[in-house]
Amino acid sequence: MFNFLYKNIDFAHKLGTASEPTDNYNKHLHTVNEILFLVKGNVRYNVESESRFLSEGDLILIRPGKYHFGEVYKEKQYERYVLKFPDSVLPPYLAERLQSLNAFFGDAKKYALMFNQLDSYYDNFSPEETYTLFVCELTKLLIMMCRENVVATTASDNFIARLTDYIDAHVRQSVSLESLSREFNFSKSYISNEFKRTMKIPVMQYVRYKKIIAAHQMILAGEKKSAVAEMFDFKDYSTFYRSYVKIIGHAPGSIEKD
Repeated sequence: MFNFLYKNIDFAHKLGTASEPTDNYNKHLHTVNEILFLVKGNVRYNVESESRFLSEGDLILIRPGKYHFGEVYKEKQYERYVLKFPDSVLPPYLAERLQSLNAFFGDAKKYALMFNQLDSYYDNFSPEETYTLFVCELTKLLIMMCRENVVATTASDNFIARLTDYIDAHVRQSVSLESLSREFNFSKSYISNEFKRTMKIPVMQYVRYKKIIAAHQMILAGEKKSAVAEMFDFKDYSTFYRSYVKIIGHAPGSIEKD
């Protein structure tokens, strides 16, 4: 097992157990990519509105800004590799290809040797060397994933998928329970309850996360903070600032802690 947080990558080989049945692990969005490779465990994983029970050797690719969480059952130990990395460590062509990949890759046991190699690197090389080797293995893995693009069948809640697609498409506009109710012709309470039941997060908290993650990407690209806040329909900068710090972990425009 290892936990390697160095420069702009965060790679880990983890082993744990759920303290209670169906524990929810890390319901969140983040600003980097994440790969999860399941070694063993009894896990149901959710990425946006898609959900599936994982088998040993399954792999998940979670793109920046995608809401996700795992529901871990306590009958088995939960062993997995978790690789977090920004697009900037990849060749531009490869980072662009990732945008077209689906989240779930079934029967990815063929990649197990690549993941096992990470343990050997961590044990035998300096941090600088380990960083270089990890990024090389990551690049090789992603190239293979893009070429094969073997996607597992997923279960998706059609209504929730429509909601999340609508929110993504209107992330720069004012989105409220009232506007969702008008758009989908369901009551506010029904939308709120169904979204929370499926996604394990209140719908308006999800909307706020989506706005801040998208705003964060634009600030990284050089846009002015005040203009970005207005662009994503924050009525005043102080509200935007507080939400940004709470979700991203630092002030807009400051150096990333990732």
